[in-house]
Amino acid sequence: MTHRIALWSAMVLGAFALGAGAGLLCAPHLTPPQRLAILIALALGCLAIALAMWRRLYETKMLARRMASDVQTIAVVNAAHRLNAQDLPPGFDTLANAIDALASRYERLLTTQQLAIQHARQEFADEHARLVALLHNLAEGVLICTPDGRILLYNQHAESLLGDRVALGRSLFDMLDRLTLAPLLENLRQSEQPTTRSLVLRTATGRFVRLRIAPALDTEHHVRGFVLALEDITRQVETSSRRDQLVQTLSETVRHRVAAIRAAIETLREFPAMDASLRHELEHVIADEASRLSAQLEETLRTYADVLRARWRLDDIPLNDILEALADRLNVERPKTVPPDVWIRAETPALIQALAALRPHLGTPLHLTADSNEEHVRLVLHFPTPPPETGTLRHLFQTSTPTTPALADIIAYHGGEIWAQRSQEGLDVVILLPRVDVPVSTATPTSVAPRPEYYDFDLLFHTTPPPHDLETAPLRTLAYTVFDTETTGLDPLGDEIVALGAIRIVNMHLLANETFDELARPRRPIPPSATRVHGIRTEDVAHAPNIEEVVQRFHMFVGNDVLVAHNAAFDMRFLRTVETATGVRFDHIVLDTLLLSAIVHPEHGDHSLEAIAARLGVPLTGRHTALGDALTTARIFLKLIPLLEAQGLTTLGDVRIAAEQTYLARIRY
Repeated sequence: MTHRIALWSAMVLGAFALGAGAGLLCAPHLTPPQRLAILIALALGCLAIALAMWRRLYETKMLARRMASDVQTIAVVNAAHRLNAQDLPPGFDTLANAIDALASRYERLLTTQQLAIQHARQEFADEHARLVALLHNLAEGVLICTPDGRILLYNQHAESLLGDRVALGRSLFDMLDRLTLAPLLENLRQSEQPTTRSLVLRTATGRFVRLRIAPALDTEHHVRGFVLALEDITRQVETSSRRDQLVQTLSETVRHRVAAIRAAIETLREFPAMDASLRHELEHVIADEASRLSAQLEETLRTYADVLRARWRLDDIPLNDILEALADRLNVERPKTVPPDVWIRAETPALIQALAALRPHLGTPLHLTADSNEEHVRLVLHFPTPPPETGTLRHLFQTSTPTTPALADIIAYHGGEIWAQRSQEGLDVVILLPRVDVPVSTATPTSVAPRPEYYDFDLLFHTTPPPHDLETAPLRTLAYTVFDTETTGLDPLGDEIVALGAIRIVNMHLLANETFDELARPRRPIPPSATRVHGIRTEDVAHAPNIEEVVQRFHMFVGNDVLVAHNAAFDMRFLRTVETATGVRFDHIVLDTLLLSAIVHPEHGDHSLEAIAARLGVPLTGRHTALGDALTTARIFLKLIPLLEAQGLTTLGDVRIAAEQTYLARIRY
């Protein structure tokens, strides 16, 4: 208000001076110096009026630009944003109030439209949720990629097989051998009648997986991507190797023993009248070699049984599922339902097969019962009449075959016991197995969104690969890692990072599950002034890894993404101070939301995270925590992209050039 009063005062005084000077100039008694002085005064008065009018026009122009910018913000990204009419001059405040009224109607219209869309998409959301649950709980890894190998979908089991580097938008060949897999995918893509293919590969984590690759076709039978099913066969591969080694060892031993026995027998046949002592020695050789051969065979069978057991994987399973399968195999009535919270840890096929193998040796009728306490589950096979002999049963428990370990060994492998006991009605075979707690999900909820979100169906088969030159890539097609750091202070040369958080954006989608959030242990205590900002104390990071380990993992998390941060110069300076110690380089392209805000809202003087979030309607989440600020920055960045596009800045190169021309780009650390 003060500057407007000063402006009008300058214009009034200038006009008064101009009028007075013009009157004096017409007076006949003035000398030439006096007339010159009056002319100078008139010129200064005209200049003052001109400057005042120019200032008025400039302020009007800037005010109009700011109002236009606010209107664009309302129309493009934040319908709840309003103009501040308090300090506007008459006329402009009326216009601002009219715009705010129109914005309120627009917001109500959008709300109504969004409710209608939400209602219309509810059925689709239900189908989506069912498919999400199916993919998440599949025991087999599932992965979908584009023809060039970019990951579009993966479930939790695929992540466990391929490692932490699996992420949306990343290359499949970061985890699997490109030289083997890429030609196969290309052949399938070029084939006129592509079919499912299968192969075995070793992952970057050292596991062996069997891949079944099926092409995903569009309505015109063009290959738009590939569906990969992944099965972990590491144990089978290792078992096969041990089995081959056993066969080789046994064959060499048998060949040696049989050769010795054959030589002794041939000697006995050729010399029937040999000395008795020599005959006795040869017979001893035959007996000894036969005994050793038998012992070697028994040892090999025991080892082979161990190899078979090594292939088993104990999984937590409800007791009711075991009972249903067992009752079906034994052809008996299923026991009464036990509580659903009773679970055991079992290799189900081996356990069911071994118990079912008893069926031909058991009498009839046969009954199956089950009960449990806090520690154990008890299965009872009851034989009323005629009961089998306990000695026969014990022999059955201990009997193994070349392909199946003994039932007693299988039960022992499960940590249980088996025995036979007499009862008043007959004989019971009792199997005691340890009980386990009901499994709970290990997925840790975050402040971002509920897990799992290992895919986005909007991305599937509707993406185009970014160009090789990232400068010409549209902003919407790129993958970004938005990050933030918390430090012991503001000096990159003396202070250190104590927390690093990040979240990924792919094709304008915030990926809730692909986050990075770690504390780091600094080499100096965290000062109280820093703790008051981010809440991290020295004792909180006492057992955290050092910054070099954290930065190396963060570098792997980033991959080839474009980096995004708020006031990125500060965070990048801290990262680059540890490049030498870690052996990694952050030579990524970096975007700064501070500069991007200055591009789209140059009329606003406040470009702090809080101010930008308020303008764009972004909620502040976990302020002054690394992951919380990264999430806020990511949401701001997603709002800034449409505003940049509205100004014609659609590619990465366009935005970088515009950012370098802002006045805030002069900030250096």
